[in-house]
Amino acid sequence: MDGIVKRFGEVTALAGVDFRAERGEIHGLLGENGAGKTTLMNVLSGLYRPDAGRILLDGQPAAIREPRDAVARGIAMVHQHVELVGHFTALENIVLGREGGGWRLRRSALRGQVEALAARYGLTVPLDVPVARLGVGVQQKVEILKALHRGVEILILDEPTTLLTPQEVETLFATLRALTRSGLLVIFITHKIREALAVTDRLTVMRRGRVVATLPTAAADEGRLVELMIGERLPRAADATMAAALGLGGEEPALERHPTSEPEATPLPAAGPAARPAAPTDAAVPRLVLEGLTVTDERHRPLVEEVSLTVHPGEILGVAGVAGNGQRELAEAIVGLRPARRGRILLDGSPIEALPGRERLARGIAYIPEDRLGDGILPTLSVTDSLLLGLHHLLFRGIRLDARRARALAEEVIAEYRIVCPDPAVRTATLSGGNIQRVVAGRAFRLAALTGHRLLVAMNPARGLDVPATRLIHERLREVRARGGAVLLCSEDLDELMTLADRIAVLRAGRLAGLFPRAAYDPYAIGAAMVGAAAAAAG
Repeated sequence: MDGIVKRFGEVTALAGVDFRAERGEIHGLLGENGAGKTTLMNVLSGLYRPDAGRILLDGQPAAIREPRDAVARGIAMVHQHVELVGHFTALENIVLGREGGGWRLRRSALRGQVEALAARYGLTVPLDVPVARLGVGVQQKVEILKALHRGVEILILDEPTTLLTPQEVETLFATLRALTRSGLLVIFITHKIREALAVTDRLTVMRRGRVVATLPTAAADEGRLVELMIGERLPRAADATMAAALGLGGEEPALERHPTSEPEATPLPAAGPAARPAAPTDAAVPRLVLEGLTVTDERHRPLVEEVSLTVHPGEILGVAGVAGNGQRELAEAIVGLRPARRGRILLDGSPIEALPGRERLARGIAYIPEDRLGDGILPTLSVTDSLLLGLHHLLFRGIRLDARRARALAEEVIAEYRIVCPDPAVRTATLSGGNIQRVVAGRAFRLAALTGHRLLVAMNPARGLDVPATRLIHERLREVRARGGAVLLCSEDLDELMTLADRIAVLRAGRLAGLFPRAAYDPYAIGAAMVGAAAAAAG
């Protein structure tokens, strides 16, 4: 790819990018969120048309104007969130668009082709199960098999490990190595340095829409890659936070390492309304207590089932789990967005499960929602109004909204969280996703401060943020803890949880599947609890 330029309005996403990759290699495309990695590969896969530049395949110019051009050239991209038809079986998804006439007659032959591909690359998939019932890691295998069935020669994976357990990550890496041995080119988009060092052959690093370096992985190290990605050396005081943001984890590598023995986690008693995990030795009165909490959908099917947890003042309790295992429903029940079908929710010893969300907010429950667009803002409101949502009841009791004071508050939060917007009066929906996340987080932290740092429920609070912004969010979470507040941190980033949380609770299928004190942290044991493997440290 030579001199690729891509603009979105006044924003230049790609500023003359040159990129080279070879057959038979895993080529890492590394950079912070917003560096241009995905945009560059969206150009290669035909989703975007470049404003300037050219693409060459095997030395020959290739006109890729739309996705069908890329498919015809053997280019396939597996996006961060899989794009499959949920009620179709795995087999139907894999052959979709290539089934041809006489599907019933051809089904056996197509199945044989898919089974041969699966056996060749070690991609075990239950072909007759609807993909909506498959785990995220298995769905990813379906996407890869679909690409292979179409004769892919260049396979692009966009942040493929985001929703995977450590065990699933290792399985994926083994598959990628098998693919490249057969001559495929795999382009691995990531912002996680340790993963890039573990699996790639060469690395290209991007920053702010430009390529800043291409080098063999064997010649790279963590410090150099951090400097290339963020343009500065890793500050000593921020090592843990920034390491988590960059996927570095702790001192030991998070990948290609197996524990010699299973760490002990707090064992769970038999499920039941009165079942409660052992509390920390801290003698403080619990800030939040969940007793046998059950949450159901509109058909009364359990989404969260008999969960009992305790969060103490001055504690960050992490909640881990594969996406869709009840984390969101648990958080929404606590803040009052979803009713509890059974069980109790106690805030400082007082039951709140019957209180409306507005009253819970007034009592000091701050919230960073998972869906920043759907639940975090009202798109037509200004940035000022979005920052005041919920806060206005506390700041302007009994008086009309003071526009000057409101704007002053907005300007304070904008400056503190480095929210990029031309004016506080612009509509919030015109901001980038990362800046909307800063608005939502900034509002929650300001509410926590106004109500005495009681309880903050945070869902993936740093998702979509660059390293400096992630560092700021992590510092604010620690500040809430340091001021005696309790934090319930739900995150799909295990490195983030292991860096910040004092304990980690694991949810699987809406039930509490493990409770790990910091001394027992191990990514493989936690991952086993997430997927229900026999090696789970807590049953």
